[in-house]
Amino acid sequence: MRLNHIRPVPSLTAGILLLLLGAGCQTHTQQTAGIAEQRAAGNLVAVVNETNKRADDQQDKRDEVVWRLDQGSTLRVAALAGMKDPSKVPSIVDPKKAPKPVEGQPPAPPPTAAEIRAHYLKASQAAFDRAEQRIEKFDEEAKTKVGEEVAAALTNLASIPYKGRYYDRVMMNTYKALTYLEMGDSDKARVELNRAYQRQVDAEADAKKRTEDAAAEAEKAKRGEVKDEKGKAAAYDTDKALADQKAGPALGNTLAESTPNAIPLYPNYQNPFTMFLYGLYYVHKGQDGEDWGRGLKAFESLNALFPENEFVKADKEMADKRAQGSAPDKLTYVIVETGSSPARVETRIDIPTFIVTSKLAYVGAAFPKLVYNNNYIKEIPVKAGESTFKPVLIGSMDSVIATEFKNEWPTVVTKTLISTATKAIIQAAIQKELNERGGQMVGFLGGLALGAAAQAMTIADTRSWQTLPKEFQYARFETPQDGIIEVSIGEEKLPVKLPEGAIKVVYVKVGTKASDSFVSTFALRL
Repeated sequence: MRLNHIRPVPSLTAGILLLLLGAGCQTHTQQTAGIAEQRAAGNLVAVVNETNKRADDQQDKRDEVVWRLDQGSTLRVAALAGMKDPSKVPSIVDPKKAPKPVEGQPPAPPPTAAEIRAHYLKASQAAFDRAEQRIEKFDEEAKTKVGEEVAAALTNLASIPYKGRYYDRVMMNTYKALTYLEMGDSDKARVELNRAYQRQVDAEADAKKRTEDAAAEAEKAKRGEVKDEKGKAAAYDTDKALADQKAGPALGNTLAESTPNAIPLYPNYQNPFTMFLYGLYYVHKGQDGEDWGRGLKAFESLNALFPENEFVKADKEMADKRAQGSAPDKLTYVIVETGSSPARVETRIDIPTFIVTSKLAYVGAAFPKLVYNNNYIKEIPVKAGESTFKPVLIGSMDSVIATEFKNEWPTVVTKTLISTATKAIIQAAIQKELNERGGQMVGFLGGLALGAAAQAMTIADTRSWQTLPKEFQYARFETPQDGIIEVSIGEEKLPVKLPEGAIKVVYVKVGTKASDSFVSTFALRL
C-alpha cells in the first residue's frame, strides 16, 4: 500500500489521539519509591535534599501541594534530628553567604542546636504555608473552573491538580499549630488550631456535595450524554457496571482490603489528634470560660471515642475543673508520633464497556488501594521518678485515612467508570476512522498505538501525603521532682531534661525499626 493513498485523519481525531498518547505517566507511588526507601533506611540527609528539590520543581504545577506537605513534615523531622546530631541533616549554612575565613582568626563557630532547630521549623512552616496558599487558590478557582473534570474523563483522576484531601488539610494546620507552640508563638498556634477544627466541620458538607456531583455525573451517563463510536447516544449505567459479575466483586474486595474491619472508622471526618491538641491548648492556654469550655468539649468528644483511655478521662475531669476556674499545675505530657501512614498503590480491575460500545467487552481500569505499614514501634514506655507510664493511642491515621477512603470510594468508582467508558468510546471511534480512511495497515498500526496509549494513561491517583505517621499516642503525669524522664524506644533509652514551666510537653518522633527517633520539649504554660 502506498502511503500517499492514505487519507488524512481529521484534526479533531488526531488531537484526541495525541492527548491519549501524551497522557501516560508513572503513579505517584512509583515516582516516590526512591525517597521512601531512603526514609525507611533513616537516610534523612538524602530525604531532605530530594524532597526539597522535588517540591521546588513542582512550583505552580499540579502536584505542588502533595510535595509541599511532605516537605513540611520532613523538615519538622529535620528540626528534631539536627538537635540530636547536626550530621544527620543538611547544613543550614549557605556556602554562598558564609563569611570568608580570615588568616589568623578562628573559623566561624558551627550553628548551635537551637539555631538548627529554629531554621528547620521556620522552613517547615514556609512549606506548609505554600501548600495552604495553593489549596486556597484551587478552592477559589473551583467555583468557576469546569474543564478539569473533562480532562479527567479523557485521561485519569491523577491528571488534575492535587488539592489536598480533607485529612491533609486538617493535619496541615495541626502541624502548623504544633510548630508554633514549639516556637513559642501561642497566638498563631491558636489561629491554626481554629482552622484545623473548622476544616473538620467543612469536610462533612463538602463531601456531601462531591457525592451529589458524582451521582449527577452518573445520571448524565445513564441518560445517554456519552456518544458511542458511531456517534449515537449510548447510555452508560454505572449501577449495571457495579452489578457486573466480574467488576462488582473485584471492586468490593478492593474496598474491603483497603478498609478492613480491624481498623475502626472515625465519625464525621474527625481527627482525634487534632481534637486532642485543640483541647490541650484551650484547657491550658485558654483565657476565659469560653476558651475553657472549648477545651472541655474537645475532651468530652475524645472520651466518647476512647472510653477506655485513662489519660483522656483524667484530662476530661481536669478540663471540667478548669472550666470552673481551677488551674492544674506541674503536669507533663508526652506525645508520641510513630510509624507510617498507609500507602496508596494501584490495582487493575476489568470494567464492562459492552453496554456502551460493541467493539470492546471489558477494559482495564486503575483504582487506588490502601496498604498498611506495620513496621513500627508500638510501645514507648516513659519512666518518671519511680513510675513508668505507657503512652496510649489518641489518634490513628490509619483510621482517619481509611474513613475518608471509604467515604470517597463511591465517587472515585463512579468517575473512573465514566472515564473508562469515555476513553473506550474514543478509542473505538479513532480505530474505526483509521480503518476507514487509512486502510488495513494504518488501522493495524493505529490500533497498536491506541492500545499502548490507553494502557499508559490508565493509572490510579495514588498521590498522598506519605510522611504522616501511623499513630499518635500520649501519656500524662505529674512532673517528677528531678525534672528528668526517660523515654524507651526499642533498645534505646533517651534521658530527657524537662523545660521550665507548669505544663510541659515532650514530643517524640519515632522512626521505623531501622531509623532514628528524636525528642523535643517545650513549655505549654509557664
